[in-house]
Amino acid sequence: MRLGLLPRRAVAGAGARSGTDAMEGARGQVIVIFAGAVFLFVLMVAMVADVSWFWVNSLKVQRAADAAALAGVVQLTPDSTTAAITAARAVATMDGYTNGTGGVAVTVARDPDWDHRLNVAVTTTIPTFFLHILGINTLPITRTGVADYTTPVPMGSPENAYGVYGPVRTTAGGTNQVLPANTGAKVATTTPSDPWTSTPTTATTRVNSLNTVNAQYATTSTNARAETLGSFGFTFPASPTITGLTVALIASATGTTPANCSVNIDLSWNNGTSWTTVAGTGVKTQALTVTDTTYALGGTADKWGRGAWTTTELGNAAFLVRVTSVIGSGCTAIKIDQVTARVDYTALTFVPDPNLLGPQGQTLTTRGFWGASLSQGAETINGDAYLPQWDTINGTLNAKYNQPQFYNYVDEVPANVSGRLYIYDPGFCEGTLTTGVGDTWAATSYNPVDAYFDLFEDPNDTPYDESDDNLLWSSATNNLFLGSTGSDPSLGGNNGSGINGCDAYHLAWYEIPVTLAGGAHGQKFRLHVYSANPNNAADQRNTNARNGWALYTTVPGGRIYGLGAMEIFTPLPGGQSSTFYLAQIAAAHAGRIVEINLFDPGDTNQNANIQILVPSSSGWAAATFKWTSRAGTTNTGHSSCTQSTPLSATSLITYASSASKFNGCWVTMTVPVATNYTAPQDGWWKIQYNMTGAAGTTATDITTWQVNILGSPAHLVVP
Repeated sequence: MRLGLLPRRAVAGAGARSGTDAMEGARGQVIVIFAGAVFLFVLMVAMVADVSWFWVNSLKVQRAADAAALAGVVQLTPDSTTAAITAARAVATMDGYTNGTGGVAVTVARDPDWDHRLNVAVTTTIPTFFLHILGINTLPITRTGVADYTTPVPMGSPENAYGVYGPVRTTAGGTNQVLPANTGAKVATTTPSDPWTSTPTTATTRVNSLNTVNAQYATTSTNARAETLGSFGFTFPASPTITGLTVALIASATGTTPANCSVNIDLSWNNGTSWTTVAGTGVKTQALTVTDTTYALGGTADKWGRGAWTTTELGNAAFLVRVTSVIGSGCTAIKIDQVTARVDYTALTFVPDPNLLGPQGQTLTTRGFWGASLSQGAETINGDAYLPQWDTINGTLNAKYNQPQFYNYVDEVPANVSGRLYIYDPGFCEGTLTTGVGDTWAATSYNPVDAYFDLFEDPNDTPYDESDDNLLWSSATNNLFLGSTGSDPSLGGNNGSGINGCDAYHLAWYEIPVTLAGGAHGQKFRLHVYSANPNNAADQRNTNARNGWALYTTVPGGRIYGLGAMEIFTPLPGGQSSTFYLAQIAAAHAGRIVEINLFDPGDTNQNANIQILVPSSSGWAAATFKWTSRAGTTNTGHSSCTQSTPLSATSLITYASSASKFNGCWVTMTVPVATNYTAPQDGWWKIQYNMTGAAGTTATDITTWQVNILGSPAHLVVP
């Protein structure tokens, strides 16, 4: 038997593991790796599930915060966020997030940089599905919603007055008044008698010794030497009345007793034939000192002993001034450096109409337009979109007729101050479009004209909701400014019952008898201007007139502006540009679109165009805008304004080739606000009328302006 031949299993069992065992070991490793992979896969699935859960809930929280911000922002008031907080939290509760319940916090706060912006933060936690394996049982979520409430932009004025054209014009543009004046101090250009010596001594320059302060003197050491000066070059207006003459000289003396040095001065009105000395009161004597001194002899009411002077007697060929030396004991010499003569007179002088002053004489800034309103019986084509009841008188009604909503003007009162609101020339009194404040009838039916002014308090600063406003005063209560048939002849009015038919506040300020107080946080008061009788809807339907006025507030730091829509009456000077404040666009509107609507712009009867000027740190520049136009009246006299496709421009022609381009039309202009806009120049945009007519002419235009920020008033602010 051979011992070397053993079974294979026995041999294997005596040494290394068999191949089967190795394979079994490999299988064990795979199981471990697989188990680990499964764990990681499950963990990844868990994380994906929890992340997805977190994302879904984050969207829900964000939507809840956005909805809460939108609900709360419209409830912000100037002095409180209570209503806003309540509204925001109520909406958050509706979305499943109740403040203080289940770890939920709904934080509501006014934005520190923008009064009409609300920040709402919703914080909550959500349970995890799988991450609790890692000890993460909940995940926190905080999302913030930011909402703006875009209030109507202020229009027309950045200051405490509104509608101040400038001068309250009369028919002649001024009045002739007898006023004092004078020729000014004049020097002689000739020396008809020249016995004094002078430096320089040449004859051609000797007179310069007496007409320039230059330390070059006419001198004499001899008594009774007469130096005669002529050709003073006086000029006068027509028919002056001479009231006085003044001769001034700069002179000094030398000697041991200079007080004994003096001069006598008299005047001639006929080239030396006669002198005022002859009358005994027409010679002036002046003692001198060693120092050059200015002496004035005569005066504004001193005629030098004569009863009257004429302009002929004061002409170059007739009028002379004589300076005669008086050399006394101890007087060595007299020195004269300059001699001047002045004539005082009164004359009929044309005085241009003065600018309007405030109710206590305050200086007002000229803004080039009057506030205006048309009467109920007017036609829309005359420039007012909302107050006239007619498109065509006694024909087609105005579909946009809306006296209750338009036109409103805000008196903004800062915190802790108070004052009064005044209306200038509130009632109607006929003049012409180019006189007074532009009050005129617009037709040959001169029916009585009513003007109504209602003052409201808006305690909650809700300009889109007037239901919470408080009426403080109405002109209708005391029948003020009603039923006017008056006309002012000094303003060219000749169709009414005369000046006695105008009320007591014609060309005067009326003080509304209500104190406007700003309180702790500031307050806004709204003046509503309209023409329809609130107690008789048909009373003014046949009255076709224009009424102009202005506003002023005595509130320290207060300002007055149009709200939503405003109507202006602009007497536009020909041959120049006229610029007006259009609207205040705040920095919060960066990135949005400004929409400008102008009704019936540019009825100027001379070529004109308009531009929109956007502020920058260095001033204003013409903006590029897109514009369209459409008819705003059914009156057949309206222009052909059917530009429905937006056109891009930097200026818009409103009158050319003897025709208005937009008579009775709405022009809509849109201007994008730069995303980096910071509201320079306090955010005020301007509108500019460029007139090409002859200088000295005046064109008149009545226009309705509206400026809006496009989009919903309450909207989210997206980061």
